[in-house]
Amino acid sequence: MGWHIREVLTLCCLEGLSAKAVQQILQQYADFAHFRESLRAGSLRQLHLFRGSALAEAERRAEALLRQCEKLGIRLLALTDPDYPQLLRHIPYPPLVLYLWGHLQPEAVPVVSIVGTRQCTVYGRLCAERFSEACARAGAIVCSGLARGIDTIAHQAALRAEGVTYAVVACGLDRIQPSSAARLAEQIVARGGAVLSEYEPGRRALPAYFPQRNRIISGLARAVLVVESGIPGGALITAQFAFDQGRDVYAIPGPITSEKSAGTNMLIRRQIATPALTPEEFLADLGLLSPVLSPPTPTFSTAAEEQLYHLLGSEPLHIDLLAEQARIPVHEALAHLLELEFRGLVRQLPGKYFVRSA
Repeated sequence: MGWHIREVLTLCCLEGLSAKAVQQILQQYADFAHFRESLRAGSLRQLHLFRGSALAEAERRAEALLRQCEKLGIRLLALTDPDYPQLLRHIPYPPLVLYLWGHLQPEAVPVVSIVGTRQCTVYGRLCAERFSEACARAGAIVCSGLARGIDTIAHQAALRAEGVTYAVVACGLDRIQPSSAARLAEQIVARGGAVLSEYEPGRRALPAYFPQRNRIISGLARAVLVVESGIPGGALITAQFAFDQGRDVYAIPGPITSEKSAGTNMLIRRQIATPALTPEEFLADLGLLSPVLSPPTPTFSTAAEEQLYHLLGSEPLHIDLLAEQARIPVHEALAHLLELEFRGLVRQLPGKYFVRSA
């Protein structure tokens, strides 16, 4: 018969029973009936934890948790569930129960995790966008942690490329903060993706939960890409988990003068990570083919639009410099650039910087 989610939850709700002990029980006994036989025979280690009303109380707590998740539209996947992600199942200390909001894609669809610092630079933003969009267009699922900075940029870029993305959070699925992250989570689910957690509804995020969350981000993925990270940094923890789990680890090299690239450069120097120089090379390494699309031929309404477009490239330029090089007033340059942005030809970055759209 196997283990039902209610029975696994019951074990998880038993006070004093560690996650490791629960995992050993799930591996040792084919189902809950065999486990109960061992209880009656008195042959189980830590038998004292199951005496008296402890097991009955755990069953009541598990039932209440199931009802709460049903009301919230949250699905539960136990480690013994056939739909539990296969790659994650085989990491050291996998989550015993995954709380899922949204939809998991078939196992054959590769997952690439893209992580990095919350306080990213313009360089980090552009790299995260380009690699995430390329992965999404190649058919990969982009996974990250829904935090501000690189995580959020990676999720948004995947959605912009009409791809699917997973977010792993360090709290209950009904406690996602801030409100901007909650709105992004809704978009992820609406577009066919998923938000996952190992924490039950009502649990607020604590600092200790984030490193634990990172092992899931790496465990779900075939490869992990670190875009920007200082030393220390949460993304480095994810990279170490990925390395220990036997995943492919990549890092985008950055300027040696940038604290935000100190972590990624260190990963490369210590041969933990392979340098990721272009999205095309990265995807080729993973055996993923990105469809080659011919960019549309741009059309311009005015000579000034054409001039501004050709002044732009892949590196961001400030509006003051663009206006100076085009020899037009700043307010006119902004008006032309806004029109180009409406047509999808350029993008505006924070601080009045502009780049061509990828």
